[in-house]
Amino acid sequence: MNSFVETLSPAARNHAEARIDYYTDLSQAVLHSLRQLSELNVQFGRAWLEESASSLQYNLLTPPSERQAQNAPQQGGALLQKLQQYHQQLAQVATEFQSEINKVAQEHVPQAARTATELADAGRQAAGKHFSDEASRFANVAAQNQAFPQAASVQSAPEGNKN
Repeated sequence: MNSFVETLSPAARNHAEARIDYYTDLSQAVLHSLRQLSELNVQFGRAWLEESASSLQYNLLTPPSERQAQNAPQQGGALLQKLQQYHQQLAQVATEFQSEINKVAQEHVPQAARTATELADAGRQAAGKHFSDEASRFANVAAQNQAFPQAASVQSAPEGNKN
C-alpha cells in the first residue's frame, strides 16, 4: 500500500517540503524567543523577590527608631534600576525576535512562492489534460453513437413522432 507522501505529485511534494522547512524554522525562532523571554522573566522575578524580601526583612526586623531614612530611597532606587534593565532586556528580545523572523521569511518565502507557482502550474496542466481526455472520451462516445444504425421506425418516420 502506498503512503500518502508517495501519492503526491513532485510539485506538491516540493511545495509541502518548502512549507514544512519554513514553518519549522519559524517555530524554532518563536521557541528561541520564548525561551529568552522566560529566562528574562525568571531573572527579573528572582531579583524582584530578593529586593522585596530584603526590604521586608529590613522593615520587619529593624525597630522604627533605628531605621535610617536614607536606606528607603536606596532600596527603591535599586528596584527601579532593575525594572529599567528588565525593560531594556525585553526590548532587546523583541528586537532580536523581529530580526530573526525577518531573516527566516527572507530565506524561505521565495522558495515557498516558487514551489506554490509550480504546484499551481502542475494543477492547471493536470486539469487541462483531464479536460482534454474527457472531451476525447465524449467525442468517441458520440462517434460510436453515430455508428449504430437507427431503427427502421425512426428512419422512416416523418419529422417527429406523430403517434
